[in-house]
Amino acid sequence: MTLPLEQKLNPAQKPELTAQRFEWVDSDERLQELCSIWSSQKAIALDTEFIRTDTFYPIMGLLQIADETDIYLIDPLAITDKSPLQQLWKNDQVTKVIHSCSEDLDVFNRYLGVLPTPLFDTQIAAAFAGFGSSMGYANLVAILFDVTIPKDETRSDWLQRPLSAAQLNYAALDVVYLLAMFDELTKRLSLEGRLEWVRVECEALIDKASATDGAAQYYLRIKSAWKLQPKQLAVLKALSNWREGETRLIDIPRNRLLKDSALFDIAQRLPKTKEHLSLLKDVNHRFIKKYGDHCLILVEDVLNDETNYPDRLPAPLSAEQRRLFKELKAHVVEIAEKLDLPAEFLIRKKELEFIVRTPQQTLLSLPSALKGWREDVIAKPLLNLLSSNI
Repeated sequence: MTLPLEQKLNPAQKPELTAQRFEWVDSDERLQELCSIWSSQKAIALDTEFIRTDTFYPIMGLLQIADETDIYLIDPLAITDKSPLQQLWKNDQVTKVIHSCSEDLDVFNRYLGVLPTPLFDTQIAAAFAGFGSSMGYANLVAILFDVTIPKDETRSDWLQRPLSAAQLNYAALDVVYLLAMFDELTKRLSLEGRLEWVRVECEALIDKASATDGAAQYYLRIKSAWKLQPKQLAVLKALSNWREGETRLIDIPRNRLLKDSALFDIAQRLPKTKEHLSLLKDVNHRFIKKYGDHCLILVEDVLNDETNYPDRLPAPLSAEQRRLFKELKAHVVEIAEKLDLPAEFLIRKKELEFIVRTPQQTLLSLPSALKGWREDVIAKPLLNLLSSNI
């Protein structure tokens, strides 16, 4: 049974915390005391405020933690001993509750080198509880608690000190309702038999954030890479890997060094001189002056080593494949509507395209992304439909 979205908590169930009630934490000693307290609790709420305008890596400006009684705003610019937080993050007896955690996980990876486990993402939980996909924190608070949260400090400078009263209030509000939200969503998901689904999805987020091959696979995300011949694709991969290393080393955004479109143009045209490089649209003179020689040598080295040429990437779906994709997608939507779930939570476009491209292989061996709870819910119905088409 799905509980109606309009069912809100009654006043007695609402969180008693207010955003104005928080403690500013800027000493290692106090942080250690608090982490010791939090390590014995069932769950804590987390959020971060960070800056990532001119850097490759996010810079944490503030860490917010809420427990059952209080809110704490931790100043990462003042803390020198991170080990209590690292131990807390690894404590599998304490659930870490975050809303829409992907960016926060990047911040934690950079600041602490540790990811918070076990994780409960309230945005994912809300989707499985029937609230739709990508539900924002403020909207979910409004639905569950009938409270309006202002969002007027999203572009603040979180590295300035002291932070303004408006910034502090905004930061505190971002965690004040999370534990009550966690309790309410857990009840709803338990009734639906979907709490395990959320656990699996949150573990997958941690696995993805922990993956070490993301940099090496970035070239696959570059638009139109499928158009390239194997030797061109090998150049694109090498250039992309080099850019990943260089931007991380000097800590600037990828496109600040070289845009994706420029990587593609170099790989497609395979320039041999700086003059050829200068003819490419998004390759500026400053880049050529500093990196032109290295870039040309890299292209030449790749072309001289045919043993490392990758296979071509799949072209867009054919007309027949698009027909099958459309039919399978319609079936996914039908199942999703019956379950009151977003269709993309059942199967992503990438997995659906994989099935369409390799139907025989899929029938023999189910992709890992469709195992677990998805096997009965969506994989088997799709396999039945796929068998009838073949």
